[in-house]
Amino acid sequence: KATDVPHITANQSASLDDFMEMVSMLVTKTMKKMRVEFSPDEGSRPTVDIAKRIEHPYIFYELITREPKGERKPRVRENVTELAHDEKSQRDGRIWGQKFKCIVQFNILACDYKTANKVMNDFESLIFNYTAYFKKNGVAEILFERHFTDKNLDIFRQSLSVRSMQYYVEVEKLFVEFVSAIRDITSGNRQI
Repeated sequence: KATDVPHITANQSASLDDFMEMVSMLVTKTMKKMRVEFSPDEGSRPTVDIAKRIEHPYIFYELITREPKGERKPRVRENVTELAHDEKSQRDGRIWGQKFKCIVQFNILACDYKTANKVMNDFESLIFNYTAYFKKNGVAEILFERHFTDKNLDIFRQSLSVRSMQYYVEVEKLFVEFVSAIRDITSGNRQI
């Protein structure tokens, strides 16, 4: 049927940092006409001189919450065996994973309300249009939560137009544990 949507399977897992790197790359590539600058540094604020007009729009983000989703601690996802370069020796290990549900806030600063609205609408479209890309690269879910006025950004409103949006993002953090490496460290043999 034409209405059937193919199931998307991830090629890898993605942490919140991985997601932000993807967003940064996409903003840089797709919003370059407007010279939108995305800051992947969580919680950073652009330094803006209130007396001067800014040259281009900014998007920065804040992590509101990151909580375990269902699993209070990492669980084994897969047992692995790694062969040495000479392929004569190997070491056994486990891949552990833990899913997290996150609320991420994206803030947009622009010189006027028309530009701020355009950047906000383009950013929403970007997230929607690239959802399959995010999922293919390990983001389990991304959903729009809300658009609102963040009073913590009122200092910027003295000379700029500000827009704030929050998204629900679900990611998984993976940890690799090689049993032989841990055994060597705890027994005093520091050969990793």
